[in-house]
Amino acid sequence: MSYTTIDQVAGMFPTFQRGTPQQKPSDALIQTYIDDVAGDLDAVLLRRFVAVSSGQTPAQALAAFVAGLAADAINVLEKANRYGAAVQLAETLATFGVATAREMQAVFAQRYAELKNALDARDASGRPLASGSYDKLFDPQARTETARPGLQAIAGGDQPPGQSPADLGSSAVFGKFDKRGT
Repeated sequence: MSYTTIDQVAGMFPTFQRGTPQQKPSDALIQTYIDDVAGDLDAVLLRRFVAVSSGQTPAQALAAFVAGLAADAINVLEKANRYGAAVQLAETLATFGVATAREMQAVFAQRYAELKNALDARDASGRPLASGSYDKLFDPQARTETARPGLQAIAGGDQPPGQSPADLGSSAVFGKFDKRGT
């Protein structure tokens, strides 16, 4: 199941002409790019958000999950699918001598990586994060971060002597070996 269309991906390239007998790459190849990226997004959704119950295949569970998503979540999937397919289309157009395709490909690749990492709850290096930017759109029970301060404390027993919560980037008020104020 794809989340974007050939028109939307081709629209990322204002000078790309579709519908002519000489069109290269073909719409069928662009659809393949779209389907490739949609498969990657589906894998992320299945791993992070979709519960597969007995009697269901993963494809059935995924289809039911996507059918129940709000418009904002579908829009996120569409954008990620569009940018990912645009990366592949730009690579192909560059081989046909389209001068700006390589620069566009770099921009699209960076944006696609950011979108996919946010959906997959990964940092730029691929390390897992506690939550992703879009978690609340895909799982109403996802952890909600807030800007309001809360009561936080670190016992410090699991820290080396002389290390404080601030050394780890934590804003915890209390810590066993906290040296702030000495």
